[in-house]
Amino acid sequence: MHCLTVLYPAPADPQAFKAYYEGTHLPLAAGLPGLLRSHHAFPEQMGPGEAPFCIFQAYFADEAAMGAALGSELGAKVAADVPNYSPRGATLCHFAVDAG
Repeated sequence: MHCLTVLYPAPADPQAFKAYYEGTHLPLAAGLPGLLRSHHAFPEQMGPGEAPFCIFQAYFADEAAMGAALGSELGAKVAADVPNYSPRGATLCHFAVDAG
């Protein structure tokens, strides 16, 4: 399995971010081809440093499936939607998930 993780910085208007993100963006992302499951959270900081405002994780069968989803027409729409709620953008990273 492979995990795509998206980290969002603190927005100027947290309520507007949450409303748009949960009402518009997440339903759009839910249709990504090959998506097995996903979840998001608004984490609380522990220790020094700044925690992301929001974290999204999406799981795919493998890295190729993730790449195909991101490269799809819907993947392009999902990416193009980000500035609508997060003008500061997002940081993406990915990793293989150990089944053990």
